[in-house]
Parts: sequence; structure tokens; C-alpha cells
Amino acid sequence: MVERIKAELSAALKGIEIREASYRERGYHLFFEVASGGLLQVARFFDERSFYLAAEICVDYGEYLELVYIFSNHASLCKVKVALKIDPAKPVAPTISTVFDCACWYEREIREFFGVTFEGHPNMTYLFLHEGIDYYPLRKGQIPISDEDKRSLGSFRPGEGEDTFSINLGPQHPSTHGVLRVVLKMDGEYIEEADPVLGYLHRMHEKMAENRGYLQFLANTGRMDYLGAMAFNLGYVTAVERLCGIAVPDRANYVRVIATELNRLSSHLMWLGAYLADLGALTPFLFVFDDREQINDILEPVTGSRLTYCYFRFGGLYNDVDDAFVAGTKAFVERMKGRFSLYEKLVTGNVIFINRTRGIGVIEKERARKQAVSGPVLRGTGIAMDMRKTEPCAAYGEMDFDVPVGTRGDALDIYHVRIKEMENAVKIIEQALARLPEGPIMTEKAPKKLKPPKGDVYHTVETPRGELGIYIVSDESDTPYRMKWRVPSFSNLMVFPELAKGNLLADAVAILGSLDLVIPEIDR
Repeated sequence: MVERIKAELSAALKGIEIREASYRERGYHLFFEVASGGLLQVARFFDERSFYLAAEICVDYGEYLELVYIFSNHASLCKVKVALKIDPAKPVAPTISTVFDCACWYEREIREFFGVTFEGHPNMTYLFLHEGIDYYPLRKGQIPISDEDKRSLGSFRPGEGEDTFSINLGPQHPSTHGVLRVVLKMDGEYIEEADPVLGYLHRMHEKMAENRGYLQFLANTGRMDYLGAMAFNLGYVTAVERLCGIAVPDRANYVRVIATELNRLSSHLMWLGAYLADLGALTPFLFVFDDREQINDILEPVTGSRLTYCYFRFGGLYNDVDDAFVAGTKAFVERMKGRFSLYEKLVTGNVIFINRTRGIGVIEKERARKQAVSGPVLRGTGIAMDMRKTEPCAAYGEMDFDVPVGTRGDALDIYHVRIKEMENAVKIIEQALARLPEGPIMTEKAPKKLKPPKGDVYHTVETPRGELGIYIVSDESDTPYRMKWRVPSFSNLMVFPELAKGNLLADAVAILGSLDLVIPEIDR
């Protein structure tokens, strides 16, 4: 597919040099630079070939700002990086939100952190920042926020019509699981508009990355997706290893798979209990916490934590697993196999649960592509894309498992996908335990102080919530020049406003819960 896309790009974009990149080193296959006037043509080119916009990133190089667009495909592995340079004094670029819906939020985030104005954008109000911000946080140097942008800070005001009123769902409501606020415009019991308001927990992880060494930033990964911290930890270390060309011993790769899948199980169990509690059923919550405690008891002795894991290191692991870990994991796997029948009786066949979720929050395949949703939400629509299969890291390429998909794309399908993924996690853990090799857990050549070669990398992994993309720009120093986190909860939340329209307030809770959002991951 890469060769075909390159040929078609060369034919469609006269005068632009399409260059090949080392996918193994960079995480993308092709890259080229485009002028501002040709950006929409490029976006339409990829849209017509069923690509999705995986990430939209801004990097401040001082003399210019560079917008980076990563286009990817669900059907076949093909990643293309497109760069657009703009004037830092008057940063203006055309919007591509008219082609890819997900660009609407991506561009709003870039606007508030870098000051880039996107011409033709339907809503340039801020997502995260508040009135006390004086400078664009991710620009190099203190660049004051313009007067026009200051008027956009805190500019969201819920509107009301003659027969409508606005209410807040969150940030204290139990169903928003943290500090997510959604302003709902209601006509009686029915939702006319749903506007997420973000930033209540924003901690500037991407800014922290520019002021810390690569090893010092390791602890930050578990503070984003605290329920799937192991996958975020895995994504970060494998991205840096890819950038630096660091090899990892086989034993470490297999242990990484076991630990990450145990954490995936833990995360899905938490979702299951919390989702049922949102819908009014409290009993499953008690059962899932019983299972989660078993996982925590296994992981705590080797990782030193029960939640915000930071177990992996560049080139291997913090420490090795022992016989007690292996025996405890095997015992838990056998226990978990018997628990699925319990959840089948308790939840899957429950007529009340079925009626609350069937036909609710239906996501069509085309909408899933335009909004760049991922993970179980994407697979619930019938698109069988899982980064563990498409772009395997660690020892995932050695594992045999299916990718479960739905048929309707509703909340019930997404539930079934997650249950099947829990069963898959058990199978993967069994395979990894059976093949666990002897040997070192740390490469001998891992430098104590990392200074990656100059360049960039875009690396993806499959977290419990979907596609995590990490973009790192290195200037050969011991700190990242730029680090961008493309997190799945942020992309998956984008689809909620459309799904909520016309539904009852009670159904909005069922839709929101099916997305399995982690709010610190969204805010970062």
C-alpha cells in the first residue's frame, strides 16, 4: 500500500517531493512538506482513500512553527507525515476540520497552546486554559497571548432558548468519573446540545517533558491514564527505544506483555463495575473489585505500586519476576476463566442492561473514521484494528489472539468487545507465561544518560482505551525538544456531542460510560 500511496501522491501533488522514511526508526513510511495553499488538497487526498487523521501536532522551532499531520489507515499499515511551516509572528493556517471532524478539537488545542489561528474553523474557543494564562504555554520563550485570544479564554457560555434550559453533567457527577463537565442544553428530558468543558485537571505533562530528562519523565506516564498506566509506560519506553535504537532482551519483552495485559484486565474490570454502577446496578462493582485486588496483589511485589505503575525501563525492566509472580499469575488466570460465566449471568444476559444499551450511542464506521476514535469504541463499529496486531511492540507479535468486533456500533456492542478483550488478555498471558524465556531483563548497552540522535519518531501502542500516539522531537540533548501525547480518551470524547443529541438524559449517561474515559488522560 505504501508504494501505491507514494505513486498517487506524486501524481496528485506536482512539484512536491515525497520521501520515504525508515518506519522502524521513525514510525511513519512517507513524509513531505506542503504549502499552506495545498493543505486542503492533501487532506482531501487522504480522506478519499479512507485514511484517518491520527494526530495533529505543533512544534516551535523558533524561526518557524511546524504543523505536523499524521495520516493513518485502518485497513493496511501505512503512515504518512505531512509538515506545514508557518510564520511564528503571524501564525495562520487553513483548517482541515471541514474534511476530518477530529481536527476541530486538535486545532483548538493548538490554538490555545501555540497561538495558531486556523482560518475557516467553526469554533476557535479554548478547550483547556483559563483567564489567568498570560503566555502561550508551549511556545519557546514567553510569547504573550494576544488580546483576541484572551477574549476566547473562558468564553464558553451555555445558551438557552425559549423552551430550553442548560444543566451541568459534572464535574462532580459520579458518572463523569473525575472532573469532566458536560453542559447539556435540554428540551424537557431530551438533549439538544452537549458541550464538554475540559481542563479542570490540566497539569502540562507535555511542558514538563521539555524540562526533564528522558528517565525523569518516566513517572509522568502513570499519572495520565492511571487505570492503564502499564500501557502508557510501555508506549513511552518503546518510543524512546525506537528513537535511540536500543534493543530489549526477550525475557523483558515477554514480561512486558504479561504485566501490560494484567493491567488491561484490571482496567476493563474497573470500567465494567463503574459502568454498571452508572446504570444503577451496584452488585457487579463488588465482584470486579474482588478480581482487581487479585491483580494488584500480583503486580505490587514486582512493580512497587498498585495503580500508577512505572515498571519498565529503557532497555528492559526495573526488576525481574520471580517464581511467586509466575505461580500467582497462573492461579489468577485459572480463577478468571471461571469468572466470565459469572459476569455472563450477572450482566450480559440481564434484560434491563440490554435494554439500557442496545441501540444507544450508535457509531457508524464512517463517523468512527472521521472522528478518529480507537480501541474498543472503534472495534465496536466493526473495524478490526488493534495496535497489538497492526504495529506490535514487545512480544505481541508472537501472541496468537483474535480481534473482536461489533456489528451495530452501539453501547451494547462496545460492552461485548471489552468482555471478549478480557478473555483475550487471559489467553495472551497464558501464552506469554508458557514461552517465558530465561535470560537478562536489561540490555547491557543502555546508556545511563540518554541523548537520542537528532530527529523525530511517532510511536503507537494499544492501551485499554485505544490508540496512544507519542511524537518525540530530539535535538540531541538529554531532554526532549518536543513531546506530544495523542491520547485515546481525548479522541473518543469528540464523538459524544453528536451521539448525545436527541437522546434522553439517562441515555447520555449510558453513552458516556460506554466510551470508558479517563479524565487525567484527556487533560494531560
